[in-house]
Amino acid sequence: MNFKFDAQKSANAAHTLLGMAGGTLNYMVLVKLLYLADREALITLESPITGDLFISLQYGPVLSRILNLIRWGPIDENDAPWFDVVSAPAGYDVKIIGQAAEDTLSDAERGILSQVFEKYGRKNWQELSRLTHQLPEWTNPIGGPIPISPEQILLLAGKSQDEVRQLREEIAALEMLDREVAEYVGMEFEGVPHPATQAGAV
Repeated sequence: MNFKFDAQKSANAAHTLLGMAGGTLNYMVLVKLLYLADREALITLESPITGDLFISLQYGPVLSRILNLIRWGPIDENDAPWFDVVSAPAGYDVKIIGQAAEDTLSDAERGILSQVFEKYGRKNWQELSRLTHQLPEWTNPIGGPIPISPEQILLLAGKSQDEVRQLREEIAALEMLDREVAEYVGMEFEGVPHPATQAGAV
């Protein structure tokens, strides 16, 4: 079960949490809050907010790409929305530097971010590290980071094997549809008639 990282939604989510905190957060606190929000969205909405990869590190589970963006900078041009909104770290703090170009969060996602901040937003990174060590999906990553599958989180949260299988099939169907749409748009852009538009096509 794979989700696609969405830099715009990640930026929107970070902007929301930073705004609730007064504009500045320790970057590990921000990453932990985003992890907890993604985890809750996966369980309740059947889709995380950021689409990032869940991984276990020594100080608990985190979101892999977002942590790397903060620490090392952009991976490719698709990451630009994050850097339009979140500053590079000054010491261990990041802050809001602009408005998100597009509000892509649903009301339900905003609700989850608010709940997560209300419950955990005043904790420091050490407290959040200890707290997330207690999550059932975390594994002590001796020797390096360990990926955490969405299926693992869902099953440990009480979803049945059938529910997880059905969700996996739905996600795979959506991925196939996205590929077909991308191929269609690419053919039209290149000036190649799509088969459905050719003479005699139904």
